[in-house]
Amino acid sequence: MKTDMAMPKSKFGKAIEILLWIAAFAVLAENINLFHQNRRLIQTTAPQITAGTQLQMLSGVGLDGLLQPVSLPSAGSKFLIITFSPGCPACQDNQAGWTKLANALKQRGVRVLWVSRDPIEITRDYCLKHGIPLANTLADTPYRAYVQLGLARVPNTVLVGSGGTVEKVWAGRMDPAGWNSLYAYFGERQDTAAADRTAVKSGCAPDLSGTAAENCK
Repeated sequence: MKTDMAMPKSKFGKAIEILLWIAAFAVLAENINLFHQNRRLIQTTAPQITAGTQLQMLSGVGLDGLLQPVSLPSAGSKFLIITFSPGCPACQDNQAGWTKLANALKQRGVRVLWVSRDPIEITRDYCLKHGIPLANTLADTPYRAYVQLGLARVPNTVLVGSGGTVEKVWAGRMDPAGWNSLYAYFGERQDTAAADRTAVKSGCAPDLSGTAAENCK
């Protein structure tokens, strides 16, 4: 009799355990759904950087974990800020174009600053994979920079002029017209930049920065 009584209790206990596990997974799924909904809401209502914004005291965390101030452009100079997230599909679509542009601007002595909204380790892995200079990258920036750069909404390609005034913002996934517009701000055409760099690498055409002919190898 004791054995017969134990069997139903054992089966009943297992059924209760299964129901509890199902309930736990249901709660977890609901919490994940709420997290994604809250994130979308934050992104929708978060400030979005626009032309005319005046950047002040911009700083961020370098990949060495130290807080780094960002020097804003002096009179007559510009620099480009690229805001991204390693897990962002639009950022990944832009990456090849960003790399090409950054290489072209490097030849001209134009600084490109990469700013990730993700933690250091995730950002470092992404940078190493895509050849992004670690010294020119900030990750998981403090709140002030996060708001100023609109990091809740990535990607942004931000042209900053003298004194830290934002001159132009290309938001989201870039199309051919956007890339051509971006290159035009630096007096170039997208379809000729790569050809010019190839000529510099292999022959004696003038490079993008206008350096003297003796630098040609």
